[in-house]
Amino acid sequence: MVTEVEKLSGVERQLTPAEQQIVDGEPQLEIQPGAPLITIAEPEPRMEPLPVTAVPSAETAIPSTAGPSGTLIVGQPVTKVNRVSTSSQEWQELIRWDLPAGYIGDLHELSVLSDNDTKTRYRVWLANVNQQWPLDRLTTTPLTLPFRETKIPGNTSVYIEILSTDATAINVEASLSGTVRLPS
Repeated sequence: MVTEVEKLSGVERQLTPAEQQIVDGEPQLEIQPGAPLITIAEPEPRMEPLPVTAVPSAETAIPSTAGPSGTLIVGQPVTKVNRVSTSSQEWQELIRWDLPAGYIGDLHELSVLSDNDTKTRYRVWLANVNQQWPLDRLTTTPLTLPFRETKIPGNTSVYIEILSTDATAINVEASLSGTVRLPS
């Protein structure tokens, strides 16, 4: 029986260490036992130090609405996670991020997961503006929405609301990630 390898390359056999392998009529590099490794030139060392940026002082800390520490550091990452179980046909808040006045929020990602996609509807608000998701279409989850360079002004909110289309019990989870910082 002739294998596919033998059809393409001829007779299959093991090469001995002294033989040179030939692929498509071109000889490969010879094997030289005990040969040293190829020397790779090292990159030039950096002569100038990296630029130094100013570190914000303690007076520029962002006041926090929740948390044991009472303050956030400038450029502080924000992560929110929540789960809501409901059968209400009225809009219910699933997750919310309120940005303090005088700061900017960088929105990175919103994620939602429902245990009953056919009965769950979403309303997404970015900077207090309804994003007008169509309510007559089925959204399958898990749904992750990455945002690139999305700036949310201070004194506004990012939030998601949910409802059950026919009073069926639904369990919905959401996560949000972003960063709060001073305007540049």
